[in-house]
Amino acid sequence: MDISLLKSILSIPTQTGEEMKLVYFLCEYLHAKSISYKIDEKGNIMAQKGSADFMPCVVAHTDTVHSLVDAIEIREVLRFNAQSELKKSLTGFLPNSDTPTGCGGDDKAGVFICLELIEELENVKVFFPVSEENGCLGTLTASDEWFTNVGYYIQFDSPENNTMSLTLRGNRLFDENGVFWNKSKEILFNHGIINHQHHPFTDVKVLGERFNVSCLNLATGYYNLHTPTEYVVLEDVENAIDLGKKLIGCLGIEKYERALNYDVSY
Repeated sequence: MDISLLKSILSIPTQTGEEMKLVYFLCEYLHAKSISYKIDEKGNIMAQKGSADFMPCVVAHTDTVHSLVDAIEIREVLRFNAQSELKKSLTGFLPNSDTPTGCGGDDKAGVFICLELIEELENVKVFFPVSEENGCLGTLTASDEWFTNVGYYIQFDSPENNTMSLTLRGNRLFDENGVFWNKSKEILFNHGIINHQHHPFTDVKVLGERFNVSCLNLATGYYNLHTPTEYVVLEDVENAIDLGKKLIGCLGIEKYERALNYDVSY
């Protein structure tokens, strides 16, 4: 795991509507790695490595809720994970001070995980949307064409190290009696994803409904989200990368349609 890259990503200030510093950084990174990508007029990035009839697509958004600052100094600290164990973590401060400022692990830790996955996998798409925090506006405006051969989506935008979205806005992301979940559930359990939650929204809610495919939204290793004391546990990020590789290795290059949407009370 390239910790220096993670630190670089976390150090780039972003806010909803002010994502372009990170967007340009990602474009330069993908270009240097000779990974094919395009960027639309909103700033959404769509990258692809390899080719297949149906492709897995990993997702992380580039905006955060934090107030923009000139710079974020990322420091290594010890912080508690979800199991109350002290672990090596990354957090943000205003430079040359002890004043915390949100590092934007939600969802820049997810952005890093997606970069690690496109580096290591043979056939994968990556979608980096803007403006998730104000209602997935980047995803809502993205053109259909690039997504038509996506077989399933895995977003990395759930907090801590043991959570996943069972529902988003009351709608399930997958059929719990279907092939997609049956292939995934043991791998998820073995990586500690045991806390299935009802979350308000993130991009795969929109994508799954638009294209009628199964989705997951998984733990990403960030804690104290949306606060100045937000931090990212390194071990949890590494676990998410390994989880992503194993899930895609098992699910393969297939399409997993999902059942019609239905509301769940929560």
